[in-house]
Amino acid sequence: MPVQSRAKVHSVIVVGSGASGGMAAWNLTRQGVDVLLLDAGEKFDRATFWTHVSPWEARERRARGEQPPPFQLDVEEQPYLTPEGQDFELIRVWGHGGKTNIWGRVSLRYSEMDFRAGEIDGWDIPWPIHYRDVAPYYDRVDQLIGVCGGDDDSDSLPGSRYFLPPPAMRCGEVALARAGQRLHMPFVRVRRAVKTVAHNGFPACHHCGQCGRGCDTASFFCSADHLLPDALKTGRLEIRSNAVVARILVDDKGLARGVQYFDRKTGAEREVLAKVVVMGASCVDTTRILLNSTSGAHPNGIGNGSDVIGRYLCEQVRFHARGFMPALYGSATRDDRGIGGEHAYMPRFNHRQGHRRDYLRGFGMQLWNTGCSAEGAAHVARHVPGFGVGLKAGVRQKYPAWVEMHPYGEVLGYRDNRITVDPSKTDRYGVPLARIDYRIRDNERTMVQHMCDTVEALAKSAGIELVDYTRGATDRNGSAIHEHGTCRMGDDPKRSALNAFNQMHEVKNVFVVDGSAFTTASEKNPTITILSLAWRATDYLAEELKRGNL
Repeated sequence: MPVQSRAKVHSVIVVGSGASGGMAAWNLTRQGVDVLLLDAGEKFDRATFWTHVSPWEARERRARGEQPPPFQLDVEEQPYLTPEGQDFELIRVWGHGGKTNIWGRVSLRYSEMDFRAGEIDGWDIPWPIHYRDVAPYYDRVDQLIGVCGGDDDSDSLPGSRYFLPPPAMRCGEVALARAGQRLHMPFVRVRRAVKTVAHNGFPACHHCGQCGRGCDTASFFCSADHLLPDALKTGRLEIRSNAVVARILVDDKGLARGVQYFDRKTGAEREVLAKVVVMGASCVDTTRILLNSTSGAHPNGIGNGSDVIGRYLCEQVRFHARGFMPALYGSATRDDRGIGGEHAYMPRFNHRQGHRRDYLRGFGMQLWNTGCSAEGAAHVARHVPGFGVGLKAGVRQKYPAWVEMHPYGEVLGYRDNRITVDPSKTDRYGVPLARIDYRIRDNERTMVQHMCDTVEALAKSAGIELVDYTRGATDRNGSAIHEHGTCRMGDDPKRSALNAFNQMHEVKNVFVVDGSAFTTASEKNPTITILSLAWRATDYLAEELKRGNL
């Protein structure tokens, strides 16, 4: 009889190819580690992006049955559950690069205040790391991917020596910054992962302002452009597309031995083996996979003996305030598209003397679409009376005066804000769906009032007439797309799932490197921290492999 060959055992399986999974694959392969990367989608072709398709051309294309690349996962293909009356907006991208294909690119470093928040205010646990542990990785990421920004540095928002030049602030942003200065609410030049000059072989941003459609010149950071190609060049990376991971498999000792996945096209079940599994599927999908990975050794989900995984889901609460700055009425129409989104940012300030402190944590503020932009024009027209020639004249007068303020506030980690899986509700592969049970509480409602006070004070100081703003009204839960906390890091295995290097306390050969590993959400966009922690974790993992500890 012929000898039956054994299934290949990979050194490391990485699940997901976005910021976390892409960084893990890039860093491990360059250190000589063989990696099998599983992604639930395929590679998006930049040549097919609708980045520069005009609105009228888009209408014609759609009429012909054409569609832009399907970045956002259709919930009909992969549903998720929420309790009645507790809406949650979940944005997922299945495809190489994940959400980095269309992300907002805001790249804000966490500060020591963020890493020690639980220690400072007594709410729950602090991170098991300090800013000094992550700072060298922030520096490396800035240099690798190209982050633009100013030279400011503060206790709530650390700076960098490696920023590319920032884009010029728009007129409305300058006026808001001056108003903020009068109110002791500082604004800074934005930090975004956009190349304002050519960098590391990629061209500078050409200011088309359509970043949400994907960048066809790869001038903003996307894992599929900036990490995966270099990892493939090492010859140590295999990418398996359309691999929808369902579970981590374990051996008789309770350690991970591989992954079960389903082919997205055919539905066929597959199994791959590895010494180590690295989860980077984004917070909700990673958590769902971990909770569905039940066995005799892990009846509550792999690594979840402490019943922490799925709990402490935290995000950010936000709202939008829009209006006109009459001082800019009738001024010249400008090209304010810039690098897309805001060119200025208001960091957290509420912890400083003289500011309100009747709630925990804080908030920052972004200024998308301020000035003359396609998005601003659409809003402007809705607020101008009349029709015909008169309407056009009114739009021209008010178009340069459009201003938007978008504050983001931290939501605390609550034990019963959680993700669970429902065995009675399954996807097309028979895998239990995720159920997201998430609410904001009194602390966040109090913070929102201060966020409103801040917006109104800035509007008054800058002379802004708010026309699209309702005090106390917040955006949909989940709309910030910054889910964290469900597989958090910590020193105490009874209160956390991971150690300081993103390694499971209970299962030493499983690492989790996406946003679910965060201990807190902060008010900041998380991607630059995800990249830095994934780099740090896989440095540790590569060293442990070399030492034979895994």
